[in-house]
Amino acid sequence: MKSIYTITAAAMTIIAGSAEAYRDECPTGGYWEEVVRNVRVCDTRQETYTVTHKTCNYNGVLHLGHLWEQPNSYLSPTKFVWDTQHAISTCPATNYKTESVTYWYNNSWGGQSMGQANYTGWLNLLSESSYTTEHTRTVETNCRTEQRTTRVFRCGFEP
Repeated sequence: MKSIYTITAAAMTIIAGSAEAYRDECPTGGYWEEVVRNVRVCDTRQETYTVTHKTCNYNGVLHLGHLWEQPNSYLSPTKFVWDTQHAISTCPATNYKTESVTYWYNNSWGGQSMGQANYTGWLNLLSESSYTTEHTRTVETNCRTEQRTTRVFRCGFEP
């Protein structure tokens, strides 16, 4: 019986102590208010899934496009390139590629300026490989709105 009185006294001291802290912040006193708010609640579960990725390797020849100015140094009319693309479903048999290079040329004022040349062309599929990655996602079901009640201490007099 003595322990019940001790626990009750301890609880009252804690409550009085916390109310005292609020009274220090609120010199005129205050009151407890119950605040009801609507919250969205759902049942959740974790789901694991895999995604297959493709690595597509291409090679081929790109051709130099039109040059507006005569370059100061030699630019090859063709360029052999290797290219790797990543896809999720399939690798296309060909891949269109554009690469730009800069070059110097003599301008009409006697100085040097920089121009841009483009190499373009279709590359052929050389090889492809596959790999998978594993991912986790959260799936929500049975979503609903529920009411939550909390007690909030307010300064001042009860309205």
